[in-house]
Amino acid sequence: MTTKSSGRGRQVAGVLVLVVAGLGGAAYYGFHWRPSQEREVAVAANRQGDLLRAQGQIDEALPFYLQAVARQPDYAQAWSNVGVVHAAYERFDKARAPLERALQLAPELLEARVALSITLAGLGDFLAAEESYKEALRLQPDFAAVHYNLAYLYQQHGLYAAAAAEYRVAVRLQPDFLQALANLGLVYDLQQNPGQAILTYQRALVVNPQEGPVYARLGQSYMKLSDHPQARGAFRKAIDFGVERAQVYHDLGVISATEGKFEAARSYYHRALLCDPEDADTYFRLGGVAEALGQPPEAAVDFYQQAVERDPTNTSARYALAQHYLRQGRVQDGQQMMQLFAHFKEYEGRLPEFKRAVAQDARDPQAAYGLALLHLEFERVPEAVEVLRRIVQLAPDFADARTKLSELEAAPARAG
Repeated sequence: MTTKSSGRGRQVAGVLVLVVAGLGGAAYYGFHWRPSQEREVAVAANRQGDLLRAQGQIDEALPFYLQAVARQPDYAQAWSNVGVVHAAYERFDKARAPLERALQLAPELLEARVALSITLAGLGDFLAAEESYKEALRLQPDFAAVHYNLAYLYQQHGLYAAAAAEYRVAVRLQPDFLQALANLGLVYDLQQNPGQAILTYQRALVVNPQEGPVYARLGQSYMKLSDHPQARGAFRKAIDFGVERAQVYHDLGVISATEGKFEAARSYYHRALLCDPEDADTYFRLGGVAEALGQPPEAAVDFYQQAVERDPTNTSARYALAQHYLRQGRVQDGQQMMQLFAHFKEYEGRLPEFKRAVAQDARDPQAAYGLALLHLEFERVPEAVEVLRRIVQLAPDFADARTKLSELEAAPARAG
């Protein structure tokens, strides 16, 4: 690759020498000869970049695209290619300017429009990304991949109804669009519609019967309906096709424990912890298995304590610990744990109402801000920050959210 690049450099240098000689000897000839030669060199450089991109050497194509725009500053396709390469490597801060330049020169250049949409989303500018995707669809309304990208943007920001609508269009335009079917099923699950999710996952598995991650999601939908036999079958298929996820083994453990198969449950829970050693609920459930198997109380207490260490708001683990402390005569510890249990149980009880308010209108910043304040009331700072960031992107003029987010993001720095 280095040799080819050096050769190209010598070729360009030779052209420059000829141009200088022409200008010095005959101004009229140089004036008319140079633009066409510059254009030819730019086109050749752009073509070389395209060849490298087609071979999967995306970043190696960049110098040729840069050479093309240096030779021909109004070369829209080459500017687009510069931006596309940067966007492909998520260098969004470098991608934006060349893509905007390409669209200034050629407003209907679809590749540049789509790449700019991806770039704006990557930079966290939701509103600009949304409008850019809509402009891409005005250019080509039947572009399934753009509908998919817009749907994913909505999904990331909790706009599940809008996401589902765009995924459905993508699937209508391209019925075998596996990723769109899989994500549409997930959005139905997030909308608390597991029945529709199951039907959609089954459609995805018709497209690819060996798609392990879809089996894993299908199993989770069956779990929501308490259909354990179907869930177990889906999870085992997922494992057969190479899925190694904590949630899969965790849920298989739940099914086994429900059936009274505690040794099998314990095995599944330990496999879940191999995938995710920080999953609090798995520790809690191992505590329950330890009790069911008649192990010494200290074993269960240790698991419950590990659950609480990893998630202080795990009410099930706190309640179990409180009961153990009281049985051991540790009345003060038990009462303190019960107070914490009641505190976080209140959070669990109030949370659904706030989530419903957000679900009714996901773009309403006031409803989302109320959810963020609830998180903060119960020390759930990461959840609050996530909600506030979403508000700032969806409604940049909502000052309360911006101010609160700034306070929270500045707090760790002050603490440090």
